[in-house]
Amino acid sequence: MKKVFTLLMLLAAVAVSCQKNGGGKNGGKNGGKDDGKGIAIKIDGDFNDWASLDPTKVSVAKNDPNSPWSAVTEIRCCADADFVYYYVKYNKSELKDLLDGNDELFARLNLNTDGEFTSGYKNYSLEGYDFIAEGAIGDGKGGFGDFACELSKRNDQGDWDSLLPSTSGLVMGKGAGNEYEILLARELFNNAVPADHKMGDVFYTGMRFYQGDWEELANIPNAAVDDENPNGWGHLMKVTTIK
Repeated sequence: MKKVFTLLMLLAAVAVSCQKNGGGKNGGKNGGKDDGKGIAIKIDGDFNDWASLDPTKVSVAKNDPNSPWSAVTEIRCCADADFVYYYVKYNKSELKDLLDGNDELFARLNLNTDGEFTSGYKNYSLEGYDFIAEGAIGDGKGGFGDFACELSKRNDQGDWDSLLPSTSGLVMGKGAGNEYEILLARELFNNAVPADHKMGDVFYTGMRFYQGDWEELANIPNAAVDDENPNGWGHLMKVTTIK
């Protein structure tokens, strides 16, 4: 009961913080600019605040034109002490076709938090990742949803064990046009995972995108298909926490 109460308190704190700031500690003050103490990305479908960030502190992966995919053109990721932020840019014409078809547009945040690449899930990246936060970007009605998602951990049998349900509040998202942004609460994540896999100052991440029938739309980071990399998989992005 004590653990449940603690989790509820964490959820309440995250909700209040997001309502006030939409992001890091100084969200209400600096309008998206990084002042060294936190990031102010508001999850509101207005992406101008991403342009205000110090580009040296944002990890960026763009779609390789010789990869097998074209539905997503770019992702970005940055983090402060409280949250991890993702930005997604879709191929506009492909996105329109998908949303017009009332597709839910599933996405997966791939996370390697211990910097060890020999274990974990090795599909869709050249390093193994131990956690996925998986949910729907599309609302199934021709628009964007809020990306409520389930957090799971890879187990020794090669399956995924659920750690947090989609109702946990771990992640929130908002989209407009052909762009989408996501916020992940680090404290909720660290409270749910084993002690030796908590998210520290440096972690590695990427994203996978697919339709409801598991048809691949994109995996980013990716690379050109060649004899040494017939799948076009890429290395996970390295993200260093802004302090």
